[in-house]
Amino acid sequence: MSSINSLRIVKELESDILSGHIKPRERLIEMDLISRFGVSRTVIREVLKSLESKGIVKATPYRGVMVADLTMEEIDEIYFLRIELEKIAARLVLKHITGKEVNHLKILLKEVERHLRKQTPQMIEADSEFHRMIFKACHNRYLYEVIDYLRTRAHIVRYNAWSIPHRIEQSILEHRQMMKSIENRDLSQLERLVVKHLTFSKHSYMSQLKGGGLREKATLSFPKTI
Repeated sequence: MSSINSLRIVKELESDILSGHIKPRERLIEMDLISRFGVSRTVIREVLKSLESKGIVKATPYRGVMVADLTMEEIDEIYFLRIELEKIAARLVLKHITGKEVNHLKILLKEVERHLRKQTPQMIEADSEFHRMIFKACHNRYLYEVIDYLRTRAHIVRYNAWSIPHRIEQSILEHRQMMKSIENRDLSQLERLVVKHLTFSKHSYMSQLKGGGLREKATLSFPKTI
């Protein structure tokens, strides 16, 4: 992708999808995107191909492009890898994290809690940034990039989890426990929390898929003002 416009649009649409402003299984219509961004069809098609390469959208014959869905087999494969890789990363985080990074995480945690308690439009991205910041502290760029790719690929599972009753309160508690385990260099506790955080989202989504109760478009209720 060559144009600056294309890169800007990719970033904006990716943010919209990962934050839930564009919902799972929602169609991305070329003419709507052309009108929104004021660019050519060629640019929009470049953008959609880039998003598809990231696993965020999926092109289907006769149906066009929509925000990607996952089969149960794909979810199993992704979460098997996420659990194993994030446990490895947790070990490296406790080995390499600096005092400056710990302080940054503590500040970020307060900001994340503010967004979660108010259910702001930025809450999903704020939560994602907290987890990204933790795994950046493993100081292994390749491990971090794979974890971040898998996290992005599983966005539909993560997004759906926020619609489950009491998930916000539970997530706040888990974040605080993760922060405490990092400060205390408690590897067994951090690994347990990493696995718990992942399996909750996976199992809740899988159970709804199996039971046919997964809504066509999961929704979150955000206030109009922050």
